[in-house]
Amino acid sequence: MCVLLTSELVTNAVLYGQSELGGRIELRISFTPAMVRIGVHDQSPAPPVAQNVGPDAMSGRGLDLVDAVSSAWGVDATDGGKEVWFALWL
Repeated sequence: MCVLLTSELVTNAVLYGQSELGGRIELRISFTPAMVRIGVHDQSPAPPVAQNVGPDAMSGRGLDLVDAVSSAWGVDATDGGKEVWFALWL
């Protein structure tokens, strides 16, 4: 699940998280014996927006998947952008 959810967040950062200046994406990983937390930082301050897509849509379900599968997720504003993260209890 970690790889799938990380892929969703990185894809969103590449597609939607770039600032006008281009951008750098950082993957941040932290863990304890009880949980792993993955964060993807990009340089856009705009929060991610869940899309309401139909059953035939080829994309647009990433945040719904993160919400359904992760133990928790959220968005933290940072200097120079935001970090979208999820946590999985081990």
